Amino acid sequence: MYVSVGRAARALGVTPDTIRRWTSSGFLPCERTAGGHRRIAQEDVDELRRAIGGDGHLQARRAREREVDTLAQASIDLASMLDRQELLAAIARHVTRLCDCSTCAISGYDAGRGVVTLLAEYDSRGRRLPPITDFGLDDYPLTRRVLEKRQTVVVNVDDRGADPAEVRLLRSYGDRSVLMAPLVVGDETIGLLEATDWERPRRYSPQELRLVGALAGHAAVAMRNAELFHALQQVRRGADLTPRLAAAADGLERLGESDPGTDPWSDNARLTCEVLGARSCLFAREGRLLGAAMAPAPDDAGGDEGFALRAVRTVGGARYEATLTLARPAERGETELLGLLVTAFARLGEAVSRAGGVAPPAPSSTVSSGRARAAPPSRARAPGPRP
Repeated sequence: MYVSVGRAARALGVTPDTIRRWTSSGFLPCERTAGGHRRIAQEDVDELRRAIGGDGHLQARRAREREVDTLAQASIDLASMLDRQELLAAIARHVTRLCDCSTCAISGYDAGRGVVTLLAEYDSRGRRLPPITDFGLDDYPLTRRVLEKRQTVVVNVDDRGADPAEVRLLRSYGDRSVLMAPLVVGDETIGLLEATDWERPRRYSPQELRLVGALAGHAAVAMRNAELFHALQQVRRGADLTPRLAAAADGLERLGESDPGTDPWSDNARLTCEVLGARSCLFAREGRLLGAAMAPAPDDAGGDEGFALRAVRTVGGARYEATLTLARPAERGETELLGLLVTAFARLGEAVSRAGGVAPPAPSSTVSSGRARAAPPSRARAPGPRP
């Protein structure tokens, strides 16, 4: 049932002009008749009347001001962030505060492959949670609808008729409710926002859902801006490889002049840390540690989280590998540069060893590979992939 502007104004205790402003701003949804007249759904009027309480005009204005303040603050915070991890943490912070929920997960969406990839998930205390595996949409038709039809939906474990796949997923994690909103930029869906409640089923009002949708829109634009900024930085840093190649060439020349009989591998590792700005470097031959170096940690090292960069080359029939720990993700061209250094160091090392009759040491230590990460915080539910 739909009502006129005048009837909605009388029900809410405000003027018709106020109703028109609310409908124009999207605060109160409306439909238009063939003649252009506004018509408001009775259920939306009832919902707003319950929300604003007795003093209709004053309470409605305050409710609207709170919503505008929330969106404005979120917009300011997100627009000023270009570091991707900081941005994802800020998005989760605003969503968990706005929805009063347990966690917020932000995922990317590859429409061509139909795959959703978790970018980050944080709880309401700001702690980052362990990652889950990527998943396709074939077994999750409701998630597909959210992304392809750009609809915001809520699923509770006790909802009759709820999508069985989503209910099973909630039960597997011990969750009670999830709100899913698409992240849309222009005409492209770039990701998925999920607000999960571990404790109770949720019934969001239409106004709350619209506010979450608006926040998701701000988040999507900020994520795209951060992505473009990161791509620009990679291009600029790629150009920075030229002086680093020169530094590597100078370092190799110095190492080539080392006295016969010396062990060059610690020097190799130190030079690699300098050239690639690494925290640490390990060199190994056939899985046996040859040498290692650790650079002093800068003030902006970024905590305990690290990113591994690894290159393997076969020289003289032997398998050489180098594993670096960086304070940031590897940039374009750095893997190839590390591979060149491994090849050069392997040839220099073998030449120096042959000249001095020194065999590479073979302690029992082995080299680990893969991304290094600090132990994740504990959480109330067990992490795991979508089934």
